[in-house]
Amino acid sequence: MLYILIGIVVVVLIGYLGVAFYQRYFTKQIKSLEERKGALMALPIPEKLTKLRSLRLTGESQQNFDRWEKQYNDITNHNFEAIEAYLFDAETANGKYQFLLVARILKQLRAYLQETDQDLVDVKDALDQLLANEADTREQIETLRVKYQGLRKRLLTKSFSFGPGLEGLEAILGKLEEDFNQANELTGAGDYLGAKMMLQKLIEQTDDLEDKMARIPKRYSELANEFPEQIDEISETYQAMLREHYNFGDNQLEVQLTQVTERVDKSLDLMEALDIESVEANNVEIAQNIDQLYASLEVELNARQTVEEHIGKTETIVSHAQTQNRELLLELDHLNQSYALTHDELVTAKKLTKQINEQKAMLEGHQGKIANHEAVYSVIADDLMAIDERLTEIETQQRDIHEQVSGLHQGEAVANENLQQFELELRNLKRTVEKLHLPGLADSYLDFFFVVTDEIKRLDHDLSQIKINLDEIAKQMVLIQDDLDKLKVKTNNLIDSALITEQLLQYANRYRIDFPEIQTACEEAQAVFNREFDYPKSVDILATALERIDPGAYTQVEKNYYSQKQTDAL
Repeated sequence: MLYILIGIVVVVLIGYLGVAFYQRYFTKQIKSLEERKGALMALPIPEKLTKLRSLRLTGESQQNFDRWEKQYNDITNHNFEAIEAYLFDAETANGKYQFLLVARILKQLRAYLQETDQDLVDVKDALDQLLANEADTREQIETLRVKYQGLRKRLLTKSFSFGPGLEGLEAILGKLEEDFNQANELTGAGDYLGAKMMLQKLIEQTDDLEDKMARIPKRYSELANEFPEQIDEISETYQAMLREHYNFGDNQLEVQLTQVTERVDKSLDLMEALDIESVEANNVEIAQNIDQLYASLEVELNARQTVEEHIGKTETIVSHAQTQNRELLLELDHLNQSYALTHDELVTAKKLTKQINEQKAMLEGHQGKIANHEAVYSVIADDLMAIDERLTEIETQQRDIHEQVSGLHQGEAVANENLQQFELELRNLKRTVEKLHLPGLADSYLDFFFVVTDEIKRLDHDLSQIKINLDEIAKQMVLIQDDLDKLKVKTNNLIDSALITEQLLQYANRYRIDFPEIQTACEEAQAVFNREFDYPKSVDILATALERIDPGAYTQVEKNYYSQKQTDAL
């Protein structure tokens, strides 16, 4: 029983403690929300409203103020009463231990406080903006007033530096003054928003005016002073050069001078219209045109000096080229009587004569223009350079032709020496064969021997002509040398075969009695040797027969023969 009573007491105690905890917890929450309400009510919005009322706003500024003041009054008259009601209900429910109801009321109150907080922030920000507009507007007006006065002062004191743009600048400044006065009136009347919108446009227009006033003087100085002075200098220099007999061809420089002057007038018109971008672009082109005109004058001045320094040299070069070509033609004409000029040397030299005459005619034409004061020196300078280059090319061609024909005499001498050498080698081959006292020579050998003989005779015939073709003779010599080398090989083979046949016959004598086939081979080989004159075949017949009965016999005989031949050669 005692334990039951103790348990009941514990449960009651726990329940009491739980109720006390929740009641105290919600009491703190309610107090916190009351403090938040107090913070919202303490926002300095009434002071801002009072200050704005003292500014005597008008127009759009007044409309904005009225709207935000009404919203603030709605909040204070409705929202704060509703918040107070929420707090009262929460305290009542908490006193009655209706904790679930308290929690629900506090949740709704927090949301309502958050909404009210945001609404008050919006009102405060809007009022701050209205106050800032007033301060900004007054500051901008003062800034514009200072800038405007500075621009007007500059227009008055530096009016000469704006040229035809002055009238337009003054018109812009006058319009800005009207707009400025209107903005000032709006500010004085309290319509700060209306004034602010107008001031923004005024700031942009004033900045544009200031930019134009900063850019015009330099461009006008170019148009009024720099360019005219340069144009006058160019014109005076041009006239002076004409008096000194300079020419410029087609009067293009006069046309360009006129065009530049017209461009200056165009820039002045554009400046009057305050189209500064176009003025600057046009002035850049004017400066480039003037530079080109100066360059044209300088080109002719430098060209005249170049012509005066080089025309005499070019005349000497032409004369030298004529002399060299005349001598070359004489040499070619003389050589043409004895040699066939197979590379069109004579035709080329005659073409060079024509080309030299053309260069001379061009030079003389320019000399005539100089004498008649009709010379465009830049053209003549270019032509002199071209003449020099062409004559240098002609000189190279002359030298090449001379080198081609200078070796003709030597070539003829070499050809005659080769002819004698060919004849000597052919005679030596003939004597070498005759010394063997062979029964005869094969037709194939004789035919080739006579071919080489005829080739040498033809070479001798061609070299003995009044006019010889060394190119053709050179081809003949190459052919003869090649065929003569082949004939030497054929002759050596013939001699070797004949002598080896004789040694094989001597070697075979030891076997003729005992071996009938050797006797038969010897008779056959002698028949071929004496009647057909096919000495290699004789060697084959004997070698084949001997190898059957005495292997290695032919190789030994052949080895001994060539060994003895090498010894005799030494």
